[in-house]
Parts: sequence; structure tokens; C-alpha cells
Amino acid sequence: MKFPDSELWRYSTQVYQITDVEDSCLQLQNQFDADVNILLYCCWAGDKTHTLNNEEISALQTVSNPWQNILKPLRDARQMMKQHVIPIPADQRQQTVTNMSELEINAEHMAQLALEDCIDITTKTASTELSNAECCAQNLFTYLQLLTTVNAINDITEYVSTLLNAIYQDDEAVQMALMVAATS
Repeated sequence: MKFPDSELWRYSTQVYQITDVEDSCLQLQNQFDADVNILLYCCWAGDKTHTLNNEEISALQTVSNPWQNILKPLRDARQMMKQHVIPIPADQRQQTVTNMSELEINAEHMAQLALEDCIDITTKTASTELSNAECCAQNLFTYLQLLTTVNAINDITEYVSTLLNAIYQDDEAVQMALMVAATS
């Protein structure tokens, strides 16, 4: 499938390959029902030193929710197929999983295109006071605290810390970012 150029998609595919990023995102998804595409959007915007407010995060959620109605069943079906829950001849199983993965990735890509169009990030003023790691942390905490499944900031801090350390690979900057975000 041919997609238009997307800075968010390029960023996401690069970052997602970094050790611990995928695991952190999936743990936030599985434990708190976080939307991985919004997590990556928060990181992308933060990396550009843009902070997102509650209204912008809510707008992202509104755009992404219909996509989640498509992605969750695709993900569940692919996982069931991989776990051999659905009877299928062995020689067809892997090809079916591959086809389902391709559908899922295409849907993720389309969801990210919709997210990228939701907020015109080029019109936002970059922060001159916060580092990109601090903006990223603030965006992640703003998003995750809007989820009804997150009871306290302590529930998510470890995952956000792991995610930030994976992306920025600077423990001192990440610790500062976590401190700044926790006090915002």
C-alpha cells in the first residue's frame, strides 16, 4: 500500500526499533489500555520540544478511537492465530499471521496519518525552557493521566522512565525530565 510521506511515521518506525521502546509501549497498552500511536505521537511532539495540553491530547484520542476499534480486533485475531487458538493447517498459519500483521501495520500507519493531521504541529511554538526529553515526559504524563485506567502517577513512572531512557539514552536528562514532568 502506498502512503503519503509522514514525519510521524518515520519517527515512530525508527524509535519503535530501539531496545525497550516496544516493550514499554506494549506494557502501557496492555496494563493501562494506552494507545501506542498516541504514546509515539507524544514522544514525537516532545522530541520537537512541543508540549501538548489536555485539549490537544483529547483531540488525538477522538481521532484515534475509531482506529482502535479496527486495530484491537486485528491485534487480537493475530495473537490468537499465533497462539494456535484457531484451527488452521500448519502450512497456512504463518502466511495468515503475516497477512494479518501487514493489515495491522497498514491500519497503524493510517491511524498515525490521521493523528499527524489532527494537530498542526508546525504552528506550535517550541519550548525554549524545556528540553526535548522534558517535553516528551510531560506529554506522556499528560496523556497517561487522562486515562481512566491510571490511578496514580507512580503506576506509570517506571514505564515512562524506561521509554525515555531508551529514546534519549541519557539517564541524567531523563531523571531531570521525570522530575520536571512530575511537578507540572
